[in-house]
Amino acid sequence: MGNKCYSSKKEKKETNSQNQVPMRNRNENILSHNNMGNPIYQNGRNLDNFLQSKTNPNFNFPEVTENVYIGTGLKRIKGYISNISKEDLIKKRKEFWETRIEGNPEIWNFLREICENNDSDDKDCTAFLQANDIIPYKNCINVTYDGAGSLYEIPNYCIQEPLVYIENNDIIKEKRELKNITFYVKKETQTFQIINDNYLKVEDLKKMISKKFNCQIENVRMFFLGKEMENDKEIWYYNVEDQSTITLMIS
Repeated sequence: MGNKCYSSKKEKKETNSQNQVPMRNRNENILSHNNMGNPIYQNGRNLDNFLQSKTNPNFNFPEVTENVYIGTGLKRIKGYISNISKEDLIKKRKEFWETRIEGNPEIWNFLREICENNDSDDKDCTAFLQANDIIPYKNCINVTYDGAGSLYEIPNYCIQEPLVYIENNDIIKEKRELKNITFYVKKETQTFQIINDNYLKVEDLKKMISKKFNCQIENVRMFFLGKEMENDKEIWYYNVEDQSTITLMIS
């Protein structure tokens, strides 16, 4: 993000005047604070109660039970574990940002820039939010709101990396009984037979393929039932059974 992404409050109001609602025209009763200092949302609802009532259990990944946090300042969140791969998590983040339709799109862009810039300074982020009249709830960017009454909720997986990646299948799958199987590998119109045990590692299978086709193992990719097979897994993991067919691609 860097300092060039920020400007003074005065400058921000001048450059974004067409996209923002002037403070004097906003309904100051939409978002306010009670005598205890707690924020009040629309129709007098306490923001704590409002957020609790609309919490989506699928919005975030499970948090760790220990008192572990990731990040600092506005981007300090409870540590969590991802049950999908890093590649899928990147897709999930992209889908989240590209499907925001509530609130002000310019504010979503501001928030995305802060979340995706790991080199951002917390003081600069705070000044950036203040310059655009964006208020972080409980000093965290998880939930922010603007003077027009719009609420902006950001899941943990869009703010910080997980403590660890653990795919669902890694958790629930138990190792199969060792047995010999006959399966097939298909490349376009070519199909050939392999007889081996189901503990055969995908990497070793790729080595066999690379020798057969005289290519580098890095150029070999294998798929079963639409899922790419990873080198460190054994073929039982992908439910390869007797008479199964694995699809082969060589780049």
